[in-house]
Amino acid sequence: MTATLITEIQQAQLKGLFLSRADRGALIVRILNELKTQRWALLGNVPADRFVWMDRLIARVSSTMPEIADMQVADFNRVLSEFEKLMATLDGISHTATRH
Repeated sequence: MTATLITEIQQAQLKGLFLSRADRGALIVRILNELKTQRWALLGNVPADRFVWMDRLIARVSSTMPEIADMQVADFNRVLSEFEKLMATLDGISHTATRH
């Protein structure tokens, strides 16, 4: 699922100006849902104080979704780039955790 989302993020960055506000919002919702899924899958058994950063990120993205969707193309692409990096990192962690 994460690899598919990373591909969607990359495609959205290429679309730039042609991506509608609704499409941007839908992508942010998918990213948010994946963050929540990864949070529980990877960190479900970790003490709460060790993953506060993830909960804060999820809360911040949830509360600022309209603002993110309304960003200028360059700013939106920077945000997507950071989400892409985060998703790749979480995907790497999940593969490592699966092997052990």
